[in-house]
Amino acid sequence: MNKQKILVILLLTFLPTMSYAEESFALNMYGVGHLSLDNVDDGIDSSMYVASNSSRFGISGNYQLMNELKVIFQYESGIDLTGQGGNDGNGGADYEGQFFTKTRPSFVGLSGSFGTTLIGHMPALDQWANDYNLFADQVGDLGNLWEGSGIPGRMDNVVYYATPDMKGFDFAVTYTPEEGQKGSANVILKANYARGDLKLGFAYGSIGQPDANKDQTVAAFTLGYNFERYSIGGGYQMEFDIAGLAGNDRGSFSLGGSMKLSDKGTLKAQFAVSDGEFSQSEATQIAVGYDYALNDNATIYLAYARMENDDMVNFSVNGKGHGDKVIPMLGNDPSAISLGIVAKFDVNFFK
Repeated sequence: MNKQKILVILLLTFLPTMSYAEESFALNMYGVGHLSLDNVDDGIDSSMYVASNSSRFGISGNYQLMNELKVIFQYESGIDLTGQGGNDGNGGADYEGQFFTKTRPSFVGLSGSFGTTLIGHMPALDQWANDYNLFADQVGDLGNLWEGSGIPGRMDNVVYYATPDMKGFDFAVTYTPEEGQKGSANVILKANYARGDLKLGFAYGSIGQPDANKDQTVAAFTLGYNFERYSIGGGYQMEFDIAGLAGNDRGSFSLGGSMKLSDKGTLKAQFAVSDGEFSQSEATQIAVGYDYALNDNATIYLAYARMENDDMVNFSVNGKGHGDKVIPMLGNDPSAISLGIVAKFDVNFFK
């Protein structure tokens, strides 16, 4: 008996109610292992780190009910390949030295000609911050600035609906209820348009602030375009009444580009700046890197990033999606150089 058959038997042992024919049941198991060796300077001193960066393991699938109607599911957890506990880039959780860490996008729902409806733990800011983000989960991630004012990357207790594709356009609504805490409901609207190599995105969100008179709101626009060996893209995000404080606003802008040097090698660079209404609250991040694809499932990379903080802010350069986050003191300028490897797998048991 080969290894794949053994895995199928083990999975079906834990899913005893799913006895569907092959043509009506799809199941796949997938994962991403992302480790890096980082030298991080917090603006005062530097240190070496081995980081697990949004590594994950998941099971997903669907089964047919009738016509085009399907039940779909995904159960995904962050994993810490270093086993050290603490921040591994998956959002943090109360664990120490454990392999499984924080829940990542996980849901059960229905999909059909009407679109897709899901309930679970789902993306919030991650719906648009990664529309064009050349350093996702690496040092220099765009989310170091865009998520720095309290908009969560993902949210619990989500009810989600997405339309079907309508000639390149689709629209999604994300909602989380108050659950007994008045003023804590969240609503996010996300629109996407894709035509050929051009992709556009727009997002609007209202993030509940139960201890304040105002909700924090956010609006964002993103753009990405591929042509021949090149890509270019960026975005703009505006936040209003951050943490419910009237007039506490912040605007953030990003611009980046990449060039394929060969079939396997890609050179990339990204610039981002974020400025608040209060004085001395600007931060600027630059990142440059080189990705080399060993094959379709494995990539090694070298990346450098630097954050320049004004006197009243302390944005990290290796925070979003990255393990061993280093938080600088106010006004200090952190930097990091990172050598990393990303290994993926995706195994289909039924199709």
